Amino acid sequence: MTQPSTSHPQAAQAFRRFFGELRETYLERETLFTQLELALLCKEHVLVVGPPGTAKSAIASAVLGRILDEKTGSPSLFAKQISESTVQTDLIGPVDFKVLTETGRTEYITDDGMLGAAHAFLDEVFDGRDMLLRSILNVLHERELKHGRRVTSGRIECAIMTSNRYLSEVLSRSPELLLAFADRLSFISFVPKSFAQRASRAAMLHRFAHGIRPDLRAGLSLQQLDVLQEAVNRVQVSSQLLEGIELLADELERALMAQVSKLPDYVPTKYFSQRSVVKALWALKAAVVRDQIYRRPDRPLEATLDDLDALRWFFLLGGPPAADVEALLKVAVDPRERAQLEIVRVEQVAFDEALAKVRNELVSGVEREAATLNAAEDVAATEALARSFQPGMAATIAQRLRSKLVPGPRHEQNRQALLVAARALVAGMERRLARGLASPQAQSPQDGRGGLQLITAFRDTLELCRSVPELRPHLAPMCGATARLLEQMLEMIVSSAEGVEFEDGLKIEGLVGLADNLEEEISQASELSALLSEEAPDAMARLRTADAEARRRVGTALRRRAVSAFQAPRAGKREPFETLTADSRRLTQLEHSLRELEPSLPGLKQELLLPLGLAYAREVLSSTPFERIEQFARAVQMVAENLRQEGLAPEAILLECRAIIESRITEHARTLSRDVASPAPTPASILSGEAYTFYRSTFSVRVPDGEFAALQGLNHQLTSATPEPAVAFLSAGVLQAVAQAELVFVHTRIKYLRSWLTQLLSTLLPELETLKARAEAERTFERLVRSRFPLLALKEGEVVRLRGVLGVLSAMDGELGEAAGRLTLQLSGIDEDFGRFSKRVLELRSSL
Repeated sequence: MTQPSTSHPQAAQAFRRFFGELRETYLERETLFTQLELALLCKEHVLVVGPPGTAKSAIASAVLGRILDEKTGSPSLFAKQISESTVQTDLIGPVDFKVLTETGRTEYITDDGMLGAAHAFLDEVFDGRDMLLRSILNVLHERELKHGRRVTSGRIECAIMTSNRYLSEVLSRSPELLLAFADRLSFISFVPKSFAQRASRAAMLHRFAHGIRPDLRAGLSLQQLDVLQEAVNRVQVSSQLLEGIELLADELERALMAQVSKLPDYVPTKYFSQRSVVKALWALKAAVVRDQIYRRPDRPLEATLDDLDALRWFFLLGGPPAADVEALLKVAVDPRERAQLEIVRVEQVAFDEALAKVRNELVSGVEREAATLNAAEDVAATEALARSFQPGMAATIAQRLRSKLVPGPRHEQNRQALLVAARALVAGMERRLARGLASPQAQSPQDGRGGLQLITAFRDTLELCRSVPELRPHLAPMCGATARLLEQMLEMIVSSAEGVEFEDGLKIEGLVGLADNLEEEISQASELSALLSEEAPDAMARLRTADAEARRRVGTALRRRAVSAFQAPRAGKREPFETLTADSRRLTQLEHSLRELEPSLPGLKQELLLPLGLAYAREVLSSTPFERIEQFARAVQMVAENLRQEGLAPEAILLECRAIIESRITEHARTLSRDVASPAPTPASILSGEAYTFYRSTFSVRVPDGEFAALQGLNHQLTSATPEPAVAFLSAGVLQAVAQAELVFVHTRIKYLRSWLTQLLSTLLPELETLKARAEAERTFERLVRSRFPLLALKEGEVVRLRGVLGVLSAMDGELGEAAGRLTLQLSGIDEDFGRFSKRVLELRSSL
């Protein structure tokens, strides 16, 4: 704002002369000039609509073009005629090409646009495109331009926009656009085509007939406007009148919406939003200063009930007075003109009726507000509180009084009634603070140590004293007393927690609830202590120390009680895993609660669940039946996953179960080592295929392959559980027992296969050299197929499978590995003999 160089009376006199001269020159434009005056005073914008030839542009130029800056002697004015080809840079300023070329950012030189001037005149504003007009409104409303990361504030105070269009035309073209204008512009004025009084037309003709041009000499400066605008800022508006603005806006909106249902083509000029109500407040302040300028120079800068009438220039479409509207309607021919005049008349009648209702309501506002506030209820509640103190009731009363006293009633007598109740509440809380925790009225252990309700009551009462100026003297003493009481409360909370160690019947579930309650009490006490920092800073250090100590001692006491409660014998018997999951869930809740109390406490769940986890693992690993090591490995993996799911580390538990695991595997190895009958196949069984059936039913089913490989996989899985991963989990004896059992059985199978193949090739099938005819080769092939040795060795891959088993066993050190190597050579001999014979038979069949 420019620093004023003139006094308020001088500025007011200049303002009167400036607009008085304009009124003498431009006849029957009283409403428009009133709206322009208010707009200049409260730094708002004006839209002027009406048919061509009604001096809209001339008036706008005569006003804004003659408000000069005393420093430059020139107006601070941006003027532009809007057309369809107008673009945004024409209004906000050109692009700064230096910034664009150097940085790639698009910025604008706003000093060359409307933001760079105090005033703006935008002629034929509705001739621009809708997007351009919306951007104009945003810039004018926010008084700034956002371009990229940069926000440029502008000087613009007041803009006058004119249009030759009727509002009905704008409405039919773009209803949303008119709504946007109505919401962001404080003043909209309609200038009719004709004069309402014959004398005005005669005066105009006389001037033109004699060549008399407007001689506007009265001056007004930006600095003088600054003085008057500063006076607008100082205008006081009582709570009663703030209520009046709200009531008037609501009543007028209802009245105008009722006209919409009666007149289908009618749309209210003003959009009643929260933004418009705020702008109405500044229009009212400007009206007070304007009244001081023109009518009562000695009036104080304080709005009165009579000033609400001036809001007609803000809420309504400005136009001729009521008498002139009637005269103009008699001569108006253009239907658009008549429609616009009808809108002016309808809105003026609605405003007068709404204002009358609001005046009546404001006169009876004291009683109406008193009935709404119902201070007697609060007084009665504080009297009941004095007889029997209840923390919950005290908190409720404090919250209710704070909501009523902040920002407070509009009428002082109603505020005083509420203050009676508030002072009684504060007195009651001071008495309660003086008693401390040694209260004879304590009804429960929680009330004896304070409890959440008592903390809440103190907090809400302190907030009430902090928020209400009349109660501020009580704040410092109450803060000091509250700090002392908080120290006692924290000590009582600790005592309560340490006392549970002597309650044998308290279960884990009860400890969870107790931990949550105590943590909430300590947290609420901590929040309350934060409110004392301003008024009782010396107590803050003590309270922080007491808070930390209380959390440590409460957490430690509850943890000790949890250990003893958990280790106590429990009635009934449940499955180990069911017990583990149930206790894991309870301990998870308790550990979370204890962590909230004191994060530095050691973990509780791992410590207490470990015995249960071990019992579960032992139960499963010692009782799960299995026929193959792979099945047992899945059981081990299931145990590890379940333990991990319940929050336990499975490695330590599996280490404790190593003896069980080795015992089960060793027993399994003994089962594998049992004798399996392996008589040499008879010639008849070989030729009939019964040797194949015996092999499959005896060897393949009773003793499966790959047990040692499965054991190695399990050993690798369990080795990660050892403290030293380089050391195998299972002992060498267990591995050798399984390997020996599998090696023995592989030897039995190879022995059977060798006997089977030898009898085929030496006695049961002819020698290859004797095969001469095709029929002989076919018979040999059929007898070989009927023996089903090719099916077992080739299609079912028995030789390959045995070779794989022996490959794993051959990797072992010592005699077992050597024996596996020898068996591998025997198996290779079987494979080579069978391959050589079968290949020759196939060749003979093809050649013969």
